[in-house]
Amino acid sequence: MWSFMVYFMLSDELLFFFLKDVFWTELPTDPGPDFSEPVDMLVPRKSSEQVVELSWTADFVNQDALEGLERHVIQQMAERHNYAPFCSIVQSSGMGKSRLVDEFSKVHFLIPIILRKKGSNGFPPPDDIVRDFLTQFDSYDQKMQEKSYTRACHFLFSLFVCTKDMITTLGADNKKDRIVKFREFMSEEQRFGREGENRRNFYAGVVSQAKKAIDDRLETPSEKKLLGAFETLRGCVCDGCPPKGKPPLADVFIAFDEAHQLTEPWDNGSTLFESNYTELQQVLRIFSTASLFTFFVSTNPEISQFAMPRTIDPFDRILQGRFHTPRPFIELGFDQLMWNRKILDEYKTLEEVASSECIVHMGRPLWGTMYDYGDDKVRQHLIFFAIQKLLGSPIVSADTTHQRYAVLSHRLALDINTTAYISPSPSDAGETLEQMRNHMRVCVDIGEGNETIRGIASSEPILSEAASYVTRRQFDLANALSDVLHEFSIQGDRGELLVAAFFTWARDTVMLERPLPPLEFCRDFSVEELFSCLFSEEIVESIFNHTPSIGPLKAKQRTFGEVASSANMHFSHFIRPQEQEVILRQYLLAFIARGAAVFSADCQADFNAIFPYLYGSTDLDDKHVGFIIVQVKNDSEFSQPNAELFRNIDPFECGLLDESDLDKSSRRFPILIIRIVFALRGKQSTVTPMSYSSPSEGAFSSRFDERGEPRFTSYDYFCSGIGPDLLQPVGEAAWKWEALLDVPDQWSSFYGHSVAPDVLRSQFPASSHDIAHLKRWLSVN
Repeated sequence: MWSFMVYFMLSDELLFFFLKDVFWTELPTDPGPDFSEPVDMLVPRKSSEQVVELSWTADFVNQDALEGLERHVIQQMAERHNYAPFCSIVQSSGMGKSRLVDEFSKVHFLIPIILRKKGSNGFPPPDDIVRDFLTQFDSYDQKMQEKSYTRACHFLFSLFVCTKDMITTLGADNKKDRIVKFREFMSEEQRFGREGENRRNFYAGVVSQAKKAIDDRLETPSEKKLLGAFETLRGCVCDGCPPKGKPPLADVFIAFDEAHQLTEPWDNGSTLFESNYTELQQVLRIFSTASLFTFFVSTNPEISQFAMPRTIDPFDRILQGRFHTPRPFIELGFDQLMWNRKILDEYKTLEEVASSECIVHMGRPLWGTMYDYGDDKVRQHLIFFAIQKLLGSPIVSADTTHQRYAVLSHRLALDINTTAYISPSPSDAGETLEQMRNHMRVCVDIGEGNETIRGIASSEPILSEAASYVTRRQFDLANALSDVLHEFSIQGDRGELLVAAFFTWARDTVMLERPLPPLEFCRDFSVEELFSCLFSEEIVESIFNHTPSIGPLKAKQRTFGEVASSANMHFSHFIRPQEQEVILRQYLLAFIARGAAVFSADCQADFNAIFPYLYGSTDLDDKHVGFIIVQVKNDSEFSQPNAELFRNIDPFECGLLDESDLDKSSRRFPILIIRIVFALRGKQSTVTPMSYSSPSEGAFSSRFDERGEPRFTSYDYFCSGIGPDLLQPVGEAAWKWEALLDVPDQWSSFYGHSVAPDVLRSQFPASSHDIAHLKRWLSVN
């Protein structure tokens, strides 16, 4: 066994990856670095710092988010019931929040302040003197509100005066030039972990002036004095033009990055959620009619501490509903780095979309910028950085339920089936907030009044690969699923989830079959390889010798083994679409390109999952797209082969295929497909290749051609049970997997606590297949 330390620096994070006593329980080796031999996994600090600095100078490609931020500011400034002219910019780590603000400062006059924790390294570097002034006090007592409010007032007054003086010193002929010169002044000579001399001296002057006013016991600047200082600054920025009413977009902005440093509640005996942040908000209210707007940004997704819900906001006027906490900005987007390298333009084959170069540029920009500006050493260990970010820990081991949930979410599209209520304290955070803070879950909605929040594990291939690496180590898949299903409110068919887990296990095992090329995380593979790892050796042999179950009578009868070797796949995770309409063959190429299999949308279809593949070629062309249709039955009544189940997943009848998919000459779908029904409650673990006395047993005759033959060719298999002599992933733990079939979902538990469950079900009309939702109002058998 070997122990390794990966030393990696990125932005504000000093990252340690400690792979301690690495060994595998189910999967013996790893397809990336060979852990059976010592390897040098040290990334030089200088190299990693250069990556960060260089990536900051890359062309900005998120113009949509920049324009969206401008529209957001206009909306918030026009909202008469907002408490003060500010908003938070909140989102999961690595989404480009700080870079967005910097781009904003190129076209709008913005005063940047970085409040990163003392002693941490990062880029842009922290303004230590400002953070210390705003957050450090000699004592914490009942007068904290007064002390913090006074300090914020003096700081803003000094900031406005010093900024105005600096603009005058820099000299510029117009507003546009002043914006450019001030930004250049503030960013000149900044390095990783160290601000430039200009900026350091500027903020030293601001804080010195504010401190002197406090030490001399000068009166706290009045609203009139603060507004006067700001208007003098605004006039200097805007060529001295007097304000003509409140403009739709502010003339001056302030940005507090790493703003969670302000949000720590005071330990002063108060029952309210009071902090330096809440007092600064009160000061900013003074500028409600001024042309000033403030951003609060964080590189850590401490969302609840920014978007304080109405119910815990310390200001009475917000509690009473007279004013709103401004709505946060969350729309930073995904896949920005793919704009200039789109699939089908740049990446045209299965091998290319499975390459690290393609994978890292999908999702948030964090991964792609590291890849583009890093050397081979950085690129080699990018996957370990992704693992650390996914787990929220330097230890490459999923030891907590939250970590296991994060790993499984990025493979199996798990979604916490509750809306999180934002809490005033991190210790009270719900599951969703924890996943956003520490496990890369993406915020997709913050509800009215900032009281609720929703996050999802978006399709992000590198995080799916990172999760794959974790599950190949000391990771008991059945135990992890059990922990997650018992701990979190996750709805859905348990059988569907188990089968999805079996397929991902088999896929990961395929990755171990042969070494990967240098710097690659994964590869494409054949259906033959997948089935060889999914089913037991004896079952595989039986399957591979099978000829088509349904198809044209005169067609050549090729065995499944011949076909499976020519069908190639690339999937590392699942996507559950919002709409069933996207699960059509014409869209399946998009799922292949993203390395995803697809669940049916909200269990609306007769099938549970689709695994698309390319047949006869690895070119990304929809004319090569075939698929595996999977239906899962978690009911003991489906223990014997049933042709009707396969008839119900006729690809034409369930909408996967239509007339446009037919070959123009033969008028048939030319690609061979695979249909599998998993009857998980079957008493015997076996696979039955289906054969039909008539094609109409396994397909709808109304869909046949003019010769009375089906328009597709399919290999059909009925899989009964989940024993180890059938499925390799089960191993010696069949009882664990069988127990998972009985883990109730949220609604089952809900009704289980009722003394009259059927009466309770009647209060949810037509909400489920249970007859109690129907029998009081609908005549049913």
